[in-house]
This record gives sequence, structure tokens and C-alpha cells, in this order.
Amino acid sequence: MIEDGADLPPLLADVRVSELLNKELCGDYLDWLGKHIGAPSRRVTASMLAKRYGYLLVAPVLHAMTGFNKGLMLTPMQCRLISPDYSGCAAGKSSFPELAVEGLTVTVPLAGEREKWREDVLCGLFADHVAPLFKTLSECARVPMAILWENAAVRIAPPYEEEEFEDPHAAEDYVYMSSPSSASLFGEKRNPLAKFMGGAARASGIYSARPRLTCCLYYEMAPEYCRKCPKVRAASGC
Repeated sequence: MIEDGADLPPLLADVRVSELLNKELCGDYLDWLGKHIGAPSRRVTASMLAKRYGYLLVAPVLHAMTGFNKGLMLTPMQCRLISPDYSGCAAGKSSFPELAVEGLTVTVPLAGEREKWREDVLCGLFADHVAPLFKTLSECARVPMAILWENAAVRIAPPYEEEEFEDPHAAEDYVYMSSPSSASLFGEKRNPLAKFMGGAARASGIYSARPRLTCCLYYEMAPEYCRKCPKVRAASGC
């Protein structure tokens, strides 16, 4: 995350995430971003953007919640996807967008009320922010929601399953957000993360060692498959 007002090169693109909830504006942005990152279609661009957003927003919010008992409350209106012009900078800068935030609010749980506080943090993250964005991306790009949510899951699960958090609430937080009974956190009838993180998936071992269930489509913009790509597994007969 980049706080608003940070010193950056000129911007090639600057779009408020709340604007991406509008299908026409979302489509225009996906078309621009696809050309910028070298994606061949809106489907691929939307998938890559969902994975990037998992890295830029979802992972930091959950890390703050579980690792530090801090709630980072950010609405789509407070978040902007920016693409600085790094053409004159040193090599190694990503062409994928960065996240600029405005008016960040940080909350902490009151004594004995962590569960209610956690619910508020997760509802703000998923039901009020990520789920509406993913729905628009899915509609504009005709990409399955399952792909977008697994793209988020790959950013969420590893720190919990590989026990990177020292906080005693880590296991409880992970079970809570991945449980089928927690669908309300996402404003849905079903928890979209459950099949990727919960139940049998969690019992099958460390997340980073498990193949994906869906393909993120990265192979369509690069001469390689992701290490966990299900297409590779299917082709090998494993």
C-alpha cells in the first residue's frame, strides 16, 4: 500500500476502485491494463488484477488483523489503483498497478470483544469491498468467480497454514474465514473461499504444496505455467 501524497513518478493510470464497480468504467480500465501488462484478453487481465488485489489489499489487511490485532478499514472509495511511469527508473519495476489509500482508519478490539471486531474487519474487507469488485470483474471479463476467489486464496492461506503468525488467534481466524458457515462475511449464500481453504482442503496439507483447483490463466500471457497449475497436472495424468 502507498499512502496518498507519496512521492511517485508521473502516473500512467489512476482509477478509484469504487469506479471499477461500474461495468463500463471497469471494462475501459481492463482494456487499458491488459495492453499495459501484456495480457491478451479481458479474462486474463481480470484474473491477474484479482491476484494482484489479493496481494495489495487482502493479504495486508489479514496480516494486520491476525498478526497485530489491527483492523485496516478501507472502502473502495478510499483505494486507488495507480500505475506510475517507471520507464525512466531502474529495471525491475513491475508493470502491475500499485494501491494508493486515502483516510486509512485503524481499529483495535475491545477487551473481550475480539470476535465481534474480527467479524467487522472481515465483513468490511470481503462483503463490502472485495466481493463487489470481483463480481464486476467477473461480469465485465466473463471470467468465473471461482478463479478470482482462488486468486485471493493463494494470498490468504500460506501465512496461516505455514504458521507464520505467532498470535494465538491465527488458527481460529483461519478456520473462521474459511468455514462454510461464514458465508455472511462475503455477503453470499456460500463462502467462496471454503473449497479452496476450508475442510478437506485444509486437512490435505500445506497450501503452498497443493495444486490449484482452477487455472488463473497466467499461461496465456507468459511462456510458462504456474507451478501449481491444474492444467499441468491434468496433462501429466497426475
